[in-house]
Amino acid sequence: MTDQEFWTTFPIQLNEQQMAAVRQTEGPVLLLAVPGSGKTTVLVARLGYLLYCKGISPQQLLTVTYTVSAARDMKERFQALFGEAFAGQLAFRTINGLCASILRFYARRKGSEPFALADNESQLNSVVRDLLARTGTAYPSEQQIRDARTHITYCKNMIFSEAEVHAHSVEGMDFPAVYFEYQDYLRRSRLMDFDDQMVFAFRVLRREPDILAYYQQRCRYLSLDEAQDTSKIQHAILALLARAHRNYFVVGDEDQSIYGFRAAWPQALLEFEQNWPGARVLLMETNYRSTRSIVERADAFIQRNQARHLKHMRTDNPQGDAIRKVELADYRNQAGYLLQAARDCQRPTAVLYRNNDSALPLLDLLDREGVPYACRQRESFFFTSPVVRDLTDILGFAFDPCDREAFLRFYYKLDLKLKKRLLTDLLRFQREGETVFETLLGTDALESWQAGRVKAMQTHFAKLPQLGSFAALQRIVKYMGYGDYIREQKLDASKLDILLALANQTPEVGPFLARLQALRAVAAEGGREGCPFVLSTIHGSKGLEYDRVFLIDVVDGLFPSVREDAELSPEDRAALEEERRLFYVGVTRARERLELVTYRERFGEPREAETTFVRQLLGEEALPRAEAAVRLPRLSQTAGPTAEQVAAWEKDYLPGVEVVHKKFGRGVLQDRTGSIATIAFREAGVKRLDLSACLKRRQLSLAPFLPDGGHAAE
Repeated sequence: MTDQEFWTTFPIQLNEQQMAAVRQTEGPVLLLAVPGSGKTTVLVARLGYLLYCKGISPQQLLTVTYTVSAARDMKERFQALFGEAFAGQLAFRTINGLCASILRFYARRKGSEPFALADNESQLNSVVRDLLARTGTAYPSEQQIRDARTHITYCKNMIFSEAEVHAHSVEGMDFPAVYFEYQDYLRRSRLMDFDDQMVFAFRVLRREPDILAYYQQRCRYLSLDEAQDTSKIQHAILALLARAHRNYFVVGDEDQSIYGFRAAWPQALLEFEQNWPGARVLLMETNYRSTRSIVERADAFIQRNQARHLKHMRTDNPQGDAIRKVELADYRNQAGYLLQAARDCQRPTAVLYRNNDSALPLLDLLDREGVPYACRQRESFFFTSPVVRDLTDILGFAFDPCDREAFLRFYYKLDLKLKKRLLTDLLRFQREGETVFETLLGTDALESWQAGRVKAMQTHFAKLPQLGSFAALQRIVKYMGYGDYIREQKLDASKLDILLALANQTPEVGPFLARLQALRAVAAEGGREGCPFVLSTIHGSKGLEYDRVFLIDVVDGLFPSVREDAELSPEDRAALEEERRLFYVGVTRARERLELVTYRERFGEPREAETTFVRQLLGEEALPRAEAAVRLPRLSQTAGPTAEQVAAWEKDYLPGVEVVHKKFGRGVLQDRTGSIATIAFREAGVKRLDLSACLKRRQLSLAPFLPDGGHAAE
């Protein structure tokens, strides 16, 4: 079939750049495809072109993509365009599927039995949990288990040597010990995980020339999709297979590489011409998805990255609405603003965020109000994270101070300074119905200073059930020593902000604990499938598109988490560039409308509303001036607090707590009679204020509560 006959027979509408990519069938080719540029259509059309115009056997074509669903989709699209004649003979594989084939072939050639694939996730999690506990991580959380496994994957995908693994550190665990004991467990059990599958296949191809030659013949024309998300070892495997015939078609976009934590290796795209002499680099720069206002801003934004090929995204779509910056007065208003959008939602809409935890306050509100939604991530490690687990343990113990086991889980994280052996020896004599404190204070084994600390802690725990949930959290972190523990152990303090937001929606401690349990189940359910209002991490939205997109928590310290300045280390600059790519991916999910949600305060702590990414995306439109910001009614005006809510909040305001007033700034509540509070402000002096009125107008809030004036997100 001639070129002209191909385009006549198969009515595929392509632009000039797309058509050039389809026709470039020989030699190494790197195709850089911007978001929404139709790369899958080009990949499929090029396969048809190789078959019909070049006469290549389908048995010599291999297409590798990132996921099983993507491989299935590509096969279905090929069949829709070209019929069933070749569809059943073409190989669309994931890298793991390809490696499994190599290992099976090797086993047959050698007459050996390959290791079994360890694909039972709960079993592997259990193994890693035991290894963490054995190597010094007390009571490992689900998040720590996940972190350990993610770093194991990272090391294998980066082809780390033993020395490099020994040098690889992970906060809160002895990672090298966990890694090598995990590998020893797999070896003794004759198991391999999915990452080992690639490691072993790579080893086979390097050591067995006949097997390498066999697969090279089967891969005379090799295509790789989503190359920017492909790891170092995956690129190395595919390079071995493509080396003989050099017909290697690599499709990707380093500007969309957002899986660095999984060892994605966009350097393979940046170094493609160096690694493949004579290679062609082609571009697909037309975005068919988004309006011109979104495309032009997104293109200018990503140009700030240095580790990239020179290219520009453009579109022939209409100008459309300008990108909207939504500047809220306070973080707590964010969920309420999005709730209204969910109520009005008729067309595909997504709320996108950097961290999975960001969805929880909104999820809580949507569930309470009975507003339908769909959540793409059903697995939340928030509820089992060390900080959340500790704080819920401590609050729960306040209602059951006889619970010795709970006390032993957290006592050393508070300001008690008692040795475990002494405590366990004393608590062996605890009588039924006797509180832990009664047991400890009923002995003469404690020195006077130790008894004093126990009495102080007893007083704290007696007060916790009487406080509002916000004030109870504040007392634990600021006055009972847990904030110092967070700092010393370098725990993820951002969890505190999420807990605070949830506490703000459930003011009483008992109901707050119950709501956390219920919310965990709500998060696992994932909402209503097919609902047009979708919650997702930006990672989870990759490859998807929506008419309207909200990017939330776009504030410095959260998104981006790395602050931009001239003194950044190479590692921090690389991390910032990846965050900029993540933001770019989020922006380019929007077809018609994009809103960036930011806020001026977070629990009374002023924040810079004109954040780095907002300013860089919108340019002069985001400079500090009144007309630039979208001023919205505060949540209190659209859904003001009820008298019951105000009464519950008042419980948090006890003598000694730090507060922030909209006008008077920071201060300490000195005395209170009924609703009248006497507050000593740092700058404004002593004032007598009506608490009820201040809370109803949201003029007064509790100060951020980490010790030494720190903020949870910093």
